[in-house]
Amino acid sequence: MTHGTRPEEAVFDRLATAALARYPASRRAELTFIRHGENATFRVDDSERSFALRLARPGYHTAAAIRSEIAWMDALHAAGINTPRPVRGRNGEVVQDIAIEGRGHIAVAFEWVDGVPLPEATATDPWIQLGRIMARIHDHGRQWSPPAGFERPAWDAQALVGARPRWGTPCPAGAWSDTDRRLLLAARDAVRHRLSRFGTSADRFGLLHADLGFENVLVTNDGTAVVIDFDDCGPSWYLYEFASVLYPLENDNRFRDYFAALVAGYRGSAELTDDVLAELPTFLMCRRLATLGWMFSRPETQHAQQQRTGRLRTSPAAAARFLDWHAANPAEPAAGSMRDR
Repeated sequence: MTHGTRPEEAVFDRLATAALARYPASRRAELTFIRHGENATFRVDDSERSFALRLARPGYHTAAAIRSEIAWMDALHAAGINTPRPVRGRNGEVVQDIAIEGRGHIAVAFEWVDGVPLPEATATDPWIQLGRIMARIHDHGRQWSPPAGFERPAWDAQALVGARPRWGTPCPAGAWSDTDRRLLLAARDAVRHRLSRFGTSADRFGLLHADLGFENVLVTNDGTAVVIDFDDCGPSWYLYEFASVLYPLENDNRFRDYFAALVAGYRGSAELTDDVLAELPTFLMCRRLATLGWMFSRPETQHAQQQRTGRLRTSPAAAARFLDWHAANPAEPAAGSMRDR
């Protein structure tokens, strides 16, 4: 049985029902539509367990890339990092191929985690925890030997702010006034320049989660921070990880406190020098541009619709502030590193 009120549910209802048949759930299992962002997510409640059912956006990742995502999550869990375990289908596979009306889809499932999104938590301790978790994830990515066939797309300069970004252009035709478009394109050029100067040495660039904002860090009832949804994991700058966490709160009056807690947690497990951290504004602007592209290229999603008004209102001013900071802080390769202690 499927229930809910959001209009997207009707679109995915048949697919979710077909996918659920692949998993060890009873006929009494209930499907509840959760959200439609990059993927469509449902909650499955059965008599003995609850799990999240994720229906992949067609064409976004290959089955091999999704298997690679889960392989890294399994390795992180084995290393003691709190991530949800995958739920295997009745055939024993973690990735299920579903065909509806002649079109193929990919489904995966994970243990359900009860908690509130990190930005809704009022205490700073979960942010300190997340900083520690980030440091451990980055360390694991540097030391881990991936299995044969491992493939995850990189979030490099081309993917984030290139001519054809992976999530789409932040400046589609007709979206901005001429003045605002020039500001955003100038900010993009400055980000490209600074990323090139910052470099991709092993102490600055490696395997990471890449999307720790919004609802991908949950705080459980006992105050534990749990990282979920590694759908965008891949090689990128470690500071981009910080930006993915902090960007949604960039204009929040709690930003400084949460930023300090996140950095303190990270520095409890790994080195993060001030001169490296000083480049964070570049990555915050980079994240803004990338997520603007996502918003414009996924207009049918509820998430993009909720973001649109605020993003259109704040982005030109943010670009202007970034360009002022860029002019006052010439881009030079940072001398510090983020090596483990």
